[in-house]
Amino acid sequence: MTTSTQKFSEFISQDEEGNIRMRLGHSTYFEKGRHIYVVNKDGTEQLITLEVHAAKPWIRENFERERAFQQRKTMAIRLQKSLTRSYPKSFKRAKGSLFWA
Repeated sequence: MTTSTQKFSEFISQDEEGNIRMRLGHSTYFEKGRHIYVVNKDGTEQLITLEVHAAKPWIRENFERERAFQQRKTMAIRLQKSLTRSYPKSFKRAKGSLFWA
């Protein structure tokens, strides 16, 4: 018995306009605005129909979950950069927090 270690949902990229490209299962999907496209093997994008959305609601759910995660990740990175201060060595020596032999 072989088990696959490959995840079902994988984030690929996000461009400047906020469009997300993800791999779900063996297919690659692309969300442009509120429309979701499936990317064929030759690189062309085909719009997913309403029938496919009704049959596979997990496609939109995965995109919404990934979009929320990417927003939280971006916010955490920005907060970490803005709130973390690195004081110079002279300030640390004056405060007594830098020990040397």
